[in-house]
Amino acid sequence: MKALRIGEPLNGLAVWASAYGTWQGVDRIYAVSSGSPCILFVLDPSGEQAVERYALEGSDHCWGVVLTASGVYIGGSGILYRYTHENGVENLGEMIPGEFYTWRLAADAQGRIYGGCYPGGKVFQYDPVTGVFRDYGAMITGEQYARSMEAWKGKLYVGVGTQSPHIVVLDTETGGRSEIGLPDDCQGEQLVYDLNIVQGKLFARITPSARLYIYDLELQEWGDTLDHVSGLSVSPPDELGNVYFIKDDHLQRYDIRTGSLFVTSLAMPEPAGDYGWLNNHDLNPKARCLTGVCRDGSCWIYDPATDRHMIKDFGLQGQSVHLQTMTSGPDDALYIGGYFAGGLARFDPSTGKIISYRGIGQTEGMLAGSGCLYLGVYPRANIFKYEPNQEWKPGENPELLFSLQEEEQDRPFAWAWAGEELAIGTVPSYGRHGGALTLYNPASGAREVFRHLLPQQSVVSLASRDQLLFAGGSVWGGLGIAPQRADASLMIWDMKKRCKVWEDAPVQGERAISALVLDDVGHLWGLTAGLLFRFDPQLKQTVKTYSLFPMDWNAVTHFWRSGNELLYKDGNLYGVSMNRMFKFDVLSEELEVLDDDARLLTMDREGDLYFARTTELYRMR
Repeated sequence: MKALRIGEPLNGLAVWASAYGTWQGVDRIYAVSSGSPCILFVLDPSGEQAVERYALEGSDHCWGVVLTASGVYIGGSGILYRYTHENGVENLGEMIPGEFYTWRLAADAQGRIYGGCYPGGKVFQYDPVTGVFRDYGAMITGEQYARSMEAWKGKLYVGVGTQSPHIVVLDTETGGRSEIGLPDDCQGEQLVYDLNIVQGKLFARITPSARLYIYDLELQEWGDTLDHVSGLSVSPPDELGNVYFIKDDHLQRYDIRTGSLFVTSLAMPEPAGDYGWLNNHDLNPKARCLTGVCRDGSCWIYDPATDRHMIKDFGLQGQSVHLQTMTSGPDDALYIGGYFAGGLARFDPSTGKIISYRGIGQTEGMLAGSGCLYLGVYPRANIFKYEPNQEWKPGENPELLFSLQEEEQDRPFAWAWAGEELAIGTVPSYGRHGGALTLYNPASGAREVFRHLLPQQSVVSLASRDQLLFAGGSVWGGLGIAPQRADASLMIWDMKKRCKVWEDAPVQGERAISALVLDDVGHLWGLTAGLLFRFDPQLKQTVKTYSLFPMDWNAVTHFWRSGNELLYKDGNLYGVSMNRMFKFDVLSEELEVLDDDARLLTMDREGDLYFARTTELYRMR
């Protein structure tokens, strides 16, 4: 069987980091959109389109951009880039071997660049004069995220987490470090997500509560605390020393001297990234205007003198989006969700037409039922209902039904219908163990959340039949915390009695059960990574295991679903494992590899198979 390429269903922008400056006396914005690959846009805020556009080959994400006298520095997938107007983009190389995810960047008074990394929680320095990288090591033992940072008076202040938040003070010359003790009410928090220093005041936003704490570095004491603050930073100061940030979905001005707040006219339902000041903009040619780039690549400009604002759309072209999830919809169409930039695409097999929509985040799992499509979106495990026969209108359709953030859940990967109830399995939030099983009744709106049913595991696969719900676990919790178990569990849950009737590891040494499906005779089939197993629910034991493809659990940093899927039809199992799509004859126990470069899997009503290769959708008849 030959795979037919359908196309790239999703295209999007995801701008989280930008820097602001001038070039030959003209304002410039340097904004980076994550994608495959990342794109640097050089923008003139007075113009109508991008001045320049550069691909950052080798990177698919960006959270940090900083401007210095020697150029614009960009953090990518473990790679540091430099842009100058004279030379364009240069790849400066790998920051720290083994660190493949880069967070925020900072620069000191000497123009040296700093950045934080994952999975080691390390910090690096890059010296533009020598071209040498320095590895300062992990900031806090056991914490994998060095998330935010700011350089000030010879020290680097680093926001760390995810099991618990820390502010580390790093001496950039000696490598010595100390900590700033956090307020008592930070107990139970996870991460110092944002960190800025303005006029001797350290602004630290702690998640998941989204509280902003303000610390006086000279007096060494905590001051104001503000709730409901979003974004990645606070602004540089205006002429009066005020800073700006997003609070309660509005841009607000904070007076550092008095602690007073002013709510501006600019509503900001999405969090802002970085801020900059513009000179001689048309909105107010006589005074500086504040600006920022939105996630969709548009730009807002705000004039503090008149409390006026404007939104500017440069018409930036997005990049193709990695496909994250797919399912057969209620209308015989195929629905595809995107990674990072998000979006939802609809493919009609009868016409071959693709329609894509923006306005929905990273969908981890989907399931059709009762004429609707239910979507689980990261972060905060937001659960949406979408009615395909109605107009796409983000905020209304898809409609947000509920969030599992209060239950410390983040990624809704696993979905199944259990009678009239929708069962959802989730991975917990950063630095936490303890996934959850959520049961939702669409007719009544009733919802129950059961956490820790699988001890110290996430719930990453589900299947259901005859009042029994089967749930498979992963020993990995949210990112930023190490597994505490060696084996993944399988659970049998009685829907009527609302209790667990059995739980054990079906295969010793397997750390994740990434997919489950029931066959015609009532046997449960499970897929781990490279291994398939057959389980008898009556005997409550594994009947047989089948080694499909080689797998080294010690070589992975985490494993939830990882694109693994399993389907059953007419005596055959169809699955994706270790990037291979396979067919397994249940009676003959023969394995056939159908494709050796595949992720995700679903089937339409005609029995055609659909899978993904990074950004592309394929069909196999």
